[in-house]
Amino acid sequence: MTSFLLTNILLTVSPSVSLPDTDILILLGFIAAFALSLIVCLIARRLFPRFRSGERKPGVFRPDQSTGSFRFDLNSSSRRVEQPAGGREVSAMELPLVGGPAMALAAIAASVITGWFLNISHDQWVLLTILLAGLAGFTLVGFVDDFQKFRRGTGISELQKFIGVLLVSLLVGAALNRLVPSAKFAYSPYSDVPLLGQLLKHVHFAWPIFFLLLTSTVSSATSLSVDFSDGLDGLAGGLIVSAALAFAVIILAQYDPASSPLVLVSLAAAGAALGFLPHNWPSAWAARGHSKARRAARIYMGDSGALGLGGLLGLIAIVSRQELPLIFIGGAFVLEGFSALYSARILTRFFRRFLQVVRYTDAKTTVPHTEFPLPFMATPMHHHFDLLGWDRRRLVYGAWTLGAGFAILAVAAALAPFTWERYLARFVALLIAIIVWRSGRWTRSYFVGLHPFRKTSPRQLALFYGYPFLLFGKPMYHLVETVPEVGKDAIQNLIEEAFLWQRVTIYDARTVLGYFCYRAGYYNAAINQWQRIPRPNRHMRPQIGELIRGAEQLMMLERESTQPMRLESFTMRPALQTDDGHHSQKSTPDAAEQPGDSSTPSTSN
Repeated sequence: MTSFLLTNILLTVSPSVSLPDTDILILLGFIAAFALSLIVCLIARRLFPRFRSGERKPGVFRPDQSTGSFRFDLNSSSRRVEQPAGGREVSAMELPLVGGPAMALAAIAASVITGWFLNISHDQWVLLTILLAGLAGFTLVGFVDDFQKFRRGTGISELQKFIGVLLVSLLVGAALNRLVPSAKFAYSPYSDVPLLGQLLKHVHFAWPIFFLLLTSTVSSATSLSVDFSDGLDGLAGGLIVSAALAFAVIILAQYDPASSPLVLVSLAAAGAALGFLPHNWPSAWAARGHSKARRAARIYMGDSGALGLGGLLGLIAIVSRQELPLIFIGGAFVLEGFSALYSARILTRFFRRFLQVVRYTDAKTTVPHTEFPLPFMATPMHHHFDLLGWDRRRLVYGAWTLGAGFAILAVAAALAPFTWERYLARFVALLIAIIVWRSGRWTRSYFVGLHPFRKTSPRQLALFYGYPFLLFGKPMYHLVETVPEVGKDAIQNLIEEAFLWQRVTIYDARTVLGYFCYRAGYYNAAINQWQRIPRPNRHMRPQIGELIRGAEQLMMLERESTQPMRLESFTMRPALQTDDGHHSQKSTPDAAEQPGDSSTPSTSN
């Protein structure tokens, strides 16, 4: 912003001073978007501190979740959650949902100001206006969802959100087809496809219909995929930065003056997301264990930011004719969105209808979907790794690195001078995506083993995930936790020993680990293992409930047997005369006396 004011002053003072070249002004537009987003996010955070989600998030409450299974009390000034089942009050960790509107305003303002300084043509203003109107439309759909979360405690339905995003995509697609010359006629590669190309070129209304379908599909899918990825502090914001910068580099390399608006909005989106990140910086506050890290994030982008900037990326890909490279540029978004679609919407419904888990054929309750052979324990994909106990800050940093790697490979594929270089870059990107996808199946299975691995010291039972192998001396597994109370002596027969190092579900692993603790007499540790199994999965193993009740009774008996008795609970009973004329006294607790008790043996007449 300072650079723009300085340029204006120079023109006013000395007309002979010429404007900086186009590239410098475009770069200053990026800096302006960053500064505006940084400032507007701070202002919105101060003005609307209570604009927070009251959404009830399903699932068992965990201390590292923001809301767990409880609903906000929206009428309370302190915005505490309702009393949990355990009777302990928990502070609400939801943050203001103001990042999205702030980023949209910053991106729109920076784009308009930069376009004015660049003195772009009328057609370029039309294209820029359509793109910014699309950004505003997608942001509005997300804002409606955020507002409903604030007002009612629950957002709009998935179907309503999809319809809203689809309508915006169709309206923007129609405007592009009617007002932008490059979108009025069929172009490659679609015009080069046999039969389809002839149809699009010569059949009336064929291309407009195809273009509307293409725009609605790409924009809606990109917008929703970015929305799916917005599940951890800083995750979606960092991925948007790398994807938008990749688009800007590719479009700039095309040397097309008519594409200036695309570069402006790409850099404006990247700058706005970058300015938002200091207010939503990732931290390890939610990592498993007793972490003392404080949460760095202060606001969320909300659905307004995720849907808005995600939809804008899709529109940029359509207008710049980079629909296919979008798959690689937004590879992290593709993995997030496809994991949610494939696992939750396709596989789960298919398994629910056609798959029968033979183990539970006699079960009277519905088998939970977590017992199905799904590729991930939870979706979108980042929730799977979060459930594994990964440090959230490192998880987000890793996702940023992955997104930047996809963006660099996409740029290399677009700018490489030789065909084999382009295909090599795409192949590497595809290979990385496959490895990341397969890591879900690698990490979703657990096993019980002994730690440490080598037999050089006393070994304890432990829980691992991964494969019980060493590859080139490196473990293919990760230690989750150890049970210090239970060692190798708990294994009593060949069947139990054969269970060790066998990959099973997390629920079966904790079931057996708890059983070993129970049999060793460590009832508290056993109950802790069993209670960490979600209730639906525990119901599929009814013996666990019986063992928990038995362990609680044994713990109660242990407490009673070790509890010292009070002196005042003892009383001296009066001396009794026996048949032989001797006197005897007996000291006993009052509670032990029962009506009709006698200290003398009964005699029969």
